[in-house]
Amino acid sequence: MELLILMGIPNFYQSKNYRLLILVPLALMVIGLWYIPHIQLDSSLRGGLQIEIQTNSSVNQSLITSKLDSAIPGAQASVVTATSGITITIAANTSLTTAQNQLLAISTLYGNYSKAAALAAEYEASLKSQPSNSTLQAAYSSSQANATSYLSQLTATYSSEIATLKPLLNSTSPYSYNASNPASMVSAAQSAETAAQTRYQNFISGVIQSIMPNSSPSYQTITPEEGSYFLGQMFEIVVAAFILVAIAVFFVFRNPVPSLTVVFGAANDIVVALGAMGLFGIPLGIASIGGLLMLIGYAIDTDLLSSIRIMKRGEGTPQERAFGTMKTGITMTSTAIISFGILFIVSYVAFIPTYFEISGVVLAGLIGDIFTTWFGNTPMILWYKLRKEVRK
Repeated sequence: MELLILMGIPNFYQSKNYRLLILVPLALMVIGLWYIPHIQLDSSLRGGLQIEIQTNSSVNQSLITSKLDSAIPGAQASVVTATSGITITIAANTSLTTAQNQLLAISTLYGNYSKAAALAAEYEASLKSQPSNSTLQAAYSSSQANATSYLSQLTATYSSEIATLKPLLNSTSPYSYNASNPASMVSAAQSAETAAQTRYQNFISGVIQSIMPNSSPSYQTITPEEGSYFLGQMFEIVVAAFILVAIAVFFVFRNPVPSLTVVFGAANDIVVALGAMGLFGIPLGIASIGGLLMLIGYAIDTDLLSSIRIMKRGEGTPQERAFGTMKTGITMTSTAIISFGILFIVSYVAFIPTYFEISGVVLAGLIGDIFTTWFGNTPMILWYKLRKEVRK
């Protein structure tokens, strides 16, 4: 508190209008919610091509990403270094992604066609012994119509897939099919998709070879569906973390008001951090999700510090305890801000995307935590404590 006095900051918790301080974190929440829709997913969640390269040599990450981004439109390349090599992630090629979905549709349509055709053949055989059976005739006509419809959809989807892959193929002529054999259409579609994928990877290898001669990259495709699954899993982890925190805080206070206040503080810090990601272009990925989980821990730390001293300590007035707690709390948060600020600058200059995402998320959240804890949580806890004392 002495530090705050020396800085000329009065004890604003003694003001009659101290509860209006909560408008500051609420305003930050609104701003955060406004920018959250602008968040971009990185390749680990959006899907893409992951390239592993074993090397003991130092690499110029900025050069690799700039080369790939200039050679491949929309690549949004990112590079992560490790002791054994580097991992390059490139955004999913839209043509390949569309073609993969079309190939899946082709397989499904062929399966439906085969079932309808087999059923029509079965009814046709039965009609030879029962030619006047109207039920069999209707079933045969329906199955035959379904088979014809599925075959028409199959042909159209195949043609669409070949048109989608045309920019990635030397020629589309090797991928023709026998019209009397629909199975050949499926085989041709698979061959075209494989050839396009191989040609795309060979092109990427050529770009990488121009930067890192004699490298032997290995490829792994991350589909958009896998990215969506990872995102869902990360969301469940964050929700579970909030639930466990709420239970732990309720166990400490045995009162829902402090518990909800602490959870509000952590949630607001997350919203502020996500809003900063949307505003400053920090992508959301597995690394930044880790930063959000770290942020929950930092937020709970200061919120509990404030709540415990106001609710459970007895020295001085609640207003004095609230103001005095700011010294310790701001010192704790400022130390973390300095540490993550240095990491943010170093990762930005050295171009280390993983550390850049983590430090950027935590840094934004910690700055927001100062306003959330001391202008939001503390006034709410103080108001609850003072009301409780008046009732006594």
